Amino acid sequence: MNPTMVLCWSCRGVVPTGEGFCPGCGIIQPPDPRRDHFASFALRPDFTLDLAALDRGYREQQQRFHPDLFATRGATERRYSMEHVTRLNEGYRILKDPLLRGEYLLKLAGFRSQTPENSAPSDPAFLMEVMELRESLEEVDLKRGDALGQLTRLRNQVEEACSGELLAMTQYFAAWFDSRGQGSLEQAARHIDRLRYFIRFIEELDRKEESFFS
Repeated sequence: MNPTMVLCWSCRGVVPTGEGFCPGCGIIQPPDPRRDHFASFALRPDFTLDLAALDRGYREQQQRFHPDLFATRGATERRYSMEHVTRLNEGYRILKDPLLRGEYLLKLAGFRSQTPENSAPSDPAFLMEVMELRESLEEVDLKRGDALGQLTRLRNQVEEACSGELLAMTQYFAAWFDSRGQGSLEQAARHIDRLRYFIRFIEELDRKEESFFS
């Protein structure tokens, strides 16, 4: 059997790998676990993504595989419909989020980060920056009149830092797609790690703001 072909589970006819439906009998096929999320939405793998095209592809695929369309079909077809939709939802969530998209691109490239996800930053200068931010947040006294202003200034500072990390990730991923140099991936991974810390800080800041308004 040609590796680009599989057999339909229902009629045993030939189905191109990745096709959602058998061209012979029209029956839904199981999702291909080897197919990456970009391909699921007919997108080229890249960090810079046309979000409108992603939304359009998501809607189109949902309309093809939505469980309501298979409510009166057999158990196998209903299961495959749910598997497709679950995979589409996961892919959409990952590609929509810049941090998750960057991590996914590293995974597709077979890159293994040397920095465990929940470990402290390995860059001493960045570690100091993170510690100073956390100290500034802890020092905000919610009973003071200027507390909200302090939180807003911290948010603006970190959101600006996030924008810088996203710009760097865009540049290094573009360089990797252009030359496939391992150094570009290493730099992209470094900025992904930094962005992850900044996003966690914003989540902490959100919780502190919630306490302010509660």
